[in-house]
Amino acid sequence: MKNKELNDFERIIKRITDDPNLSGVDFEQITEHVSGFSLDHDSMNARIVMPYSGMGIFYFGVPHSSEMSADNFPKGLNAIKNIEFFKLNYCLSGRVEVFLKGKGQYAYLEEGMVAFDRNDTDTVLSFSRDNYRGFGLYFNFDIMTESERQVLSSFGITKEASLELINRDETCFLGNASAEFRSIVESLSTKIDDGSIDLFFARMQVTRMAYLLLHDDVIPLQKSEYTTAGQRHLAGEAENIILKDPGVHLTAGDIAARLNCTAPTLKKYFRKVYGVPMYTYLQNVRMERAETKLRESSSSIADIAFEVGYQNQSKFCSLFKKTYGVTPSEYRRLNS
Repeated sequence: MKNKELNDFERIIKRITDDPNLSGVDFEQITEHVSGFSLDHDSMNARIVMPYSGMGIFYFGVPHSSEMSADNFPKGLNAIKNIEFFKLNYCLSGRVEVFLKGKGQYAYLEEGMVAFDRNDTDTVLSFSRDNYRGFGLYFNFDIMTESERQVLSSFGITKEASLELINRDETCFLGNASAEFRSIVESLSTKIDDGSIDLFFARMQVTRMAYLLLHDDVIPLQKSEYTTAGQRHLAGEAENIILKDPGVHLTAGDIAARLNCTAPTLKKYFRKVYGVPMYTYLQNVRMERAETKLRESSSSIADIAFEVGYQNQSKFCSLFKKTYGVTPSEYRRLNS
């Protein structure tokens, strides 16, 4: 963003922040740490900040596999689940699957990627088993004050512009954020996390973020980056084979033969769906199984290595240390 535009933002946002007529939100109260949200029976910690009366920042972490949509909203936020609003989801770390029901397609958000849609049942977010850390910006122009709408409108941040962006892809806009956009999210997340955020900074940054989103700063995903239901099903079948017995040595070709497809095709779809090559995924599963056995059984390290698929104990120990930072024997000692 150019210096002149930044100066305009600062000047206008500073003016409305100091305006006593725009005190519809108790900023200090709303920014208190909120916890205890429930998502698919798992706990979900979050911080909520409301820089404008109709706009909220939702900074959260999902520790386990979970699903979220307008039909399955976190308990504790039920009061707003039926309100129509725009929502931006930005992946800070981890991975989330976005299912677009209307298209019957899937897309996958990784670090630095954005999804923008309305709060409807056509978009379902499924968080992977890895810890997910996300940043959301939810807003409803209709419940903002007239002064707030006018300020945002002066930068082209309107309901109409938001709908136009979403309608490009029918129900949900997905893309890769620019370096400037990422910098804004990181700065907001840091200040929310350590409690140092203030109203002026919050308004300034979310206004910049919305401006960048609606002015082509986020690069849209290409059609080739989406995954069909059939492609996702094929990858899922491959995962099931791996998880059934990760200790069995199977190549991508072996699994592909079982599923009546070619190895290159299977590798391509598997990586799109799970974010890593099949061999890396298998190795991660083996390490997780080994970690559990080290904690919960008295089996020897040699036996555990063999059970999870490694005949060479030295190779197993090397991979385990690379994954967990300590050798298997040290890990067992520390967690006994």
